[in-house]
Amino acid sequence: MEECLKVLGFGTVKRSGKVGGGCISEGEMYYTNQGKVFIKKNTDPIARTMFEGEMASLLTIEKTKSLRVPHPIAVVNNPEGPGAILVMEYLDMTYLSDQAELGRALGRLHIDNRMKEGTEEYIDKFGFGVVTCCGSIPQANQWDSSWVNFFEHKLKDQGDLLNDPDLMELLPQLLDKIPALFEGIEVKPSLVHGDLWSGNAAQCHGQPVIFDAASFYGHDEYDLGISGIFCGFSKEFFDAYHEIVPRVRGFEHRHKLYGLFHSLNHWNLFGLGYKTSSIRGVKEIINL
Repeated sequence: MEECLKVLGFGTVKRSGKVGGGCISEGEMYYTNQGKVFIKKNTDPIARTMFEGEMASLLTIEKTKSLRVPHPIAVVNNPEGPGAILVMEYLDMTYLSDQAELGRALGRLHIDNRMKEGTEEYIDKFGFGVVTCCGSIPQANQWDSSWVNFFEHKLKDQGDLLNDPDLMELLPQLLDKIPALFEGIEVKPSLVHGDLWSGNAAQCHGQPVIFDAASFYGHDEYDLGISGIFCGFSKEFFDAYHEIVPRVRGFEHRHKLYGLFHSLNHWNLFGLGYKTSSIRGVKEIINL
């Protein structure tokens, strides 16, 4: 790994032994002549696609200047075997104590594109320029002028991967229900993190930081959906967020819908332990 970093232009490299990681990838911090860097490594064949999507996500979020992210440096093949590595800035992150500030910063991220409406910079469709992965599940992100169509494809892709007979029997009813949840509201594209649970947020020198992004331009409410199945964000977070992005009629129902996507994604990633809650979630939405 040290030689790989030298090829990328780092003059001196030293292992720190400070390791970390999540359910999908492993990581380690290295000392270099240009400061500390963090390397994420994954040996799965999808790793390069996953890390290239994450790098594009972080760079796009960084460009908005609304929320701090670790600056990504490069994606290269894993020099120690199969897969790939993502080299990024190392941030000395600590537990997120100021959730209200994260809520405000996330709100600023979500309105960034909408503030550009009428300019050449405005993104007027839903999608992203590259594939991003929620965990290790690819999201194709093809551009679409309709958010409902775009999101229905995301749900259907999860269902097709699972190919579970109980789910597939209910899926047509779920897809038929979705348009009604958006009646009377206008959804404009917002840049979203894509996998924002409390484990992908922290703070550095008092500033909120988000990482492990799986971004695309979508509905701002989507980023709050995973909190419906994984608690971790406080009332202060949501109150501060909604000061920037007010709630719109029907939020509670769509919050369940977006949480369902992540429940299905976790079923795909981690197995049958998520089946019961996912099927229950599908039925709840059908019966709204």
